[in-house]
Amino acid sequence: MRNCSHVLEHPWRSCVRWLAMAVLAAPAMAADGLSSQSTAKFGSPNAVPNQLATDAADALEGWGTSVGERWDASKERLQRDYGFGFGLDYTSIYFVADEAQGLALPAGTQSDKAAAGNLRLYGNWDLLNRGGPSSGSLVWKIESRHNYSSSPTPARTWAAVDLGYIGLIGAPFNEDGFRIQNFYWKQRFGDGRFALIAGTIDVTDFLDVYGLISPWLHFSNFAFSTGSATIDVPNDGSFGFGFGAMLADNLYFLGSIADSNADPRQPWESVGNFFSDNEYFTSAELGWTKSQDYIYVDNYHVTVWHKDRREEAGKPSGWGVNISFSRYVGDKWAPFLRGGWSDDGDSLLQKSLSAGVGYRLRNSRDLIGFGLNWGEPNENQGAGTQSQYASELFYRLQVGKRVQLTADLQYIKDPAASAKSSIWVAGARGRIAF
Repeated sequence: MRNCSHVLEHPWRSCVRWLAMAVLAAPAMAADGLSSQSTAKFGSPNAVPNQLATDAADALEGWGTSVGERWDASKERLQRDYGFGFGLDYTSIYFVADEAQGLALPAGTQSDKAAAGNLRLYGNWDLLNRGGPSSGSLVWKIESRHNYSSSPTPARTWAAVDLGYIGLIGAPFNEDGFRIQNFYWKQRFGDGRFALIAGTIDVTDFLDVYGLISPWLHFSNFAFSTGSATIDVPNDGSFGFGFGAMLADNLYFLGSIADSNADPRQPWESVGNFFSDNEYFTSAELGWTKSQDYIYVDNYHVTVWHKDRREEAGKPSGWGVNISFSRYVGDKWAPFLRGGWSDDGDSLLQKSLSAGVGYRLRNSRDLIGFGLNWGEPNENQGAGTQSQYASELFYRLQVGKRVQLTADLQYIKDPAASAKSSIWVAGARGRIAF
């Protein structure tokens, strides 16, 4: 690591590590965080409690069958009487490019298509002080990820390998099979103004969040997600700790510490890694929000992160700074401006700037989003540092009760590791939740 190792060894780093804060401090707004109704939960749109609230809020029409009505009634009784909430969803993606000429593969062997699916089962069980603001909960999420396409390239890395774009399109989709994303204890205290978590966590559930960050509900290009692709995030399902706090009505602080060598297919090994390898990802964030009820849809924040060198993997240490400005205007508009800078590490980009807007329409049932990104690839990716540009337009249609269909169009200019000067990518995403 260059330039600031002496700074990162100062006491603040130890404080961030051992009092690490994972803000789970973002209430879910109905229908994915872009509605005037709040439910005073904690986490980003991807966090389990918020995903459950979103699924319930999207229940705009009846199933039309007695079986469906009984299913809903059973879930409501479990939540009311025992504090046990759960959800099940399945998401499919399909993307096709006008042509694939990524330099990572021999000419003519690249695939211009990617398709994959992901089955998720997730839940939240309030076991202490159920129904109160200082409740204690067990949170869990398991997934089954699988490829559809005949291409040997997993959908997650298809854009980088087959297209030559230093980035990710459809980040949560690969061929990992069964994996554990979440298995942690969450404790709220101070009337819900503070939250502590410990266990198997996914830092992208709470790191550098804003209202359009979810790859299940919003943009598919990772440049519009966590860190604008400049944060060297650890793998999902890392063992770690966190704590988040509302310092004042409009001011919050958060951070995290997690194992850098996790493999969600073998989550229990991450516990040993955490206490033996001592190779960590840490973060700290200070932000201003309109109120705690709007913390992830309406906030300005600065995030600082650091990742230790991973000896066995041969990956360098790195650190960086991210900024984010996002608003929620008139219960319909969600403009954002986000960017990041990193030094070393294994992030996709070392400089990035993203801007865009979301807009709710059809009585707030549907969502349209548009974003623009400029990015400079991390020199450690081996593709040079030539600037590349990306844009994405999506329209998410709510069909019936919990079926969502999303049409997606992306244009990539000057992909850093491609023989082409530009790439068009069209995609479709379908999600059904129970």
